[in-house]
Amino acid sequence: MNKKVFALFASSLILLSACGTNNTAASNSVELSNNNETTEKAEDASTQADIEISNSLFSITIPAEFQDIYDSEVTDDKITIYHKEYKEAGFGGMAFTIWARPFPSEMAGGPYVKQGELTDADGNKYEVMLGFATELQWDMEESEEMPEDFAKLSGIGYEVAENITGVNGATYVYGAGTSGEDLYSDIVDLYKKAIDEGWDASKYEENNMSPEFYNLSLEGANNIGFAYYDTDKDGIDELFVGTIKDDELNGAIYDIYTMVDGVPTHVVSGTARDRYFVYMGSFIVNEYSGGAMENGKVVYALESNSTDMVYQWATKYDAYENEEEPWFISYTEDEWENVTEDEYLSREAPAEDYTQLTFTSLADL
Repeated sequence: MNKKVFALFASSLILLSACGTNNTAASNSVELSNNNETTEKAEDASTQADIEISNSLFSITIPAEFQDIYDSEVTDDKITIYHKEYKEAGFGGMAFTIWARPFPSEMAGGPYVKQGELTDADGNKYEVMLGFATELQWDMEESEEMPEDFAKLSGIGYEVAENITGVNGATYVYGAGTSGEDLYSDIVDLYKKAIDEGWDASKYEENNMSPEFYNLSLEGANNIGFAYYDTDKDGIDELFVGTIKDDELNGAIYDIYTMVDGVPTHVVSGTARDRYFVYMGSFIVNEYSGGAMENGKVVYALESNSTDMVYQWATKYDAYENEEEPWFISYTEDEWENVTEDEYLSREAPAEDYTQLTFTSLADL
């Protein structure tokens, strides 16, 4: 190969090499640019200030990461957070609402869970309630399941409620007015007093307490226990008083109390043949016996801020009524339908689904 051809060949190699180097550099430059842009966005998100929203009573804080997807609606006593896209598209978009409800309240129930209590500068007291929508709030045609960003926004409701601050001289106490230990101590003390003083059955009844505790007390305070549990799911504990004897009736409840307008209030009493259990966490089952050939279970739902137990359904075995086919189901109080044994068993509230409450013995007080 002569020198001229070799020189041209070498020059071509150098040119190709240079072109390859430039393309790689350009590609790396774009990649670095994209990485820098992502990093800058992440840094911007991390340095964004959280969002503070206030009304005349309280202030809440929404994390900065929701800046672009949230919307809010503010009134004097309520702040509602929405998913902006679904709200503007006409699908509701409600993620959660926080309401400072005057206390005691004329309105009970609803999809609200008590989070604490707020007192304004004038001494007026409010229950702070966290509420969620009861209907779908997004486009079902887009997604049958809750969209991820909507779920995240809705999911911060409890955290937001925990970190509320009062404004204009108001003070907020998270958890106030919700714990059974704080609400029912005087009632629990009354049961202890009854045992210490040896009350008879009639004295228990005079004090709106089950006479069954007289029979249980004959063997000592260690047979009687109390437990706190929020069965109506309004954020406020109920009080359940029952037996903790080590037998088949362990955990049977003979007195139930709830809070009505901030006052501990008796709901119902049971007896040896008419006792109660919490069922599946949200219901109350009344087990009863009407004789050797009749027994049944009635399922109730306790209304929030009320002593009303709403009838759900009932089952009974009643050979007095039909000895050959003694199985019955009821969906309306005092109206019974004779059914097959399989239908009866499929509807009966099974004992294995009773909620195991954590009882404390009166002997431990």
